[in-house]
Amino acid sequence: MMRLPVLDERLSAAAHMMPACAYGADIGADHGRLSCYLLANNICERMCVADISAPSLQKAKRLLALHSLDNRADFRVGDGLGVLEKPAQAIAVLGMGGWTVAKILEKGSNKLFGAALILSAHTDLPVLRETLMNLQYRITQEQIVFCVGRFYTVMKALPGKEALDEKQLLLGPRLMEHPGDPVYRDFLRRKLAAASCRRDADGPNVTRIIKEEYERACDSGNG
Repeated sequence: MMRLPVLDERLSAAAHMMPACAYGADIGADHGRLSCYLLANNICERMCVADISAPSLQKAKRLLALHSLDNRADFRVGDGLGVLEKPAQAIAVLGMGGWTVAKILEKGSNKLFGAALILSAHTDLPVLRETLMNLQYRITQEQIVFCVGRFYTVMKALPGKEALDEKQLLLGPRLMEHPGDPVYRDFLRRKLAAASCRRDADGPNVTRIIKEEYERACDSGNG
């Protein structure tokens, strides 16, 4: 059998958070590498592989066909969760901005049916976390990965109530539980530098929160 495509750090983290299920969904599948991995390793028995772009979905189709996995996939061109024609037990939405992922979840909330959500957004994570909270989803896992020169946060959310404060929305409730993690500390250092540069836009409170957490992380790392 032809060798499977190698997942980058972000997709690998998402794949490892995906629960074994009968039917999974990859929303915004693009090249289809994640779907290919999940099907080939029987993490998902069958999948909805979807993208708003028909040319992108063709790339996913070709990849899955190359590995004889296309007969276990429902390929859909469409926007967000509207492509789902039956409930999925796990849904991955990756590689978009936080506002976009949040809107996908809000607009398609009637299609969630309690599915596990595997999410990664490269901007506006507080917005996404607040949306999960409002949808009665609890973040159960968060991981920071460094990929192609930048940090990404990958998270898993399951149905459940959770009240997050401003600091948790900004930095991540599960990430804050492990302040001694060196990757988390490096992430905070870069975030603090960025926040300091745009203090007028984000407000001094954001910079203060990040600075306090960075100092806590440094103290934990030295302990």
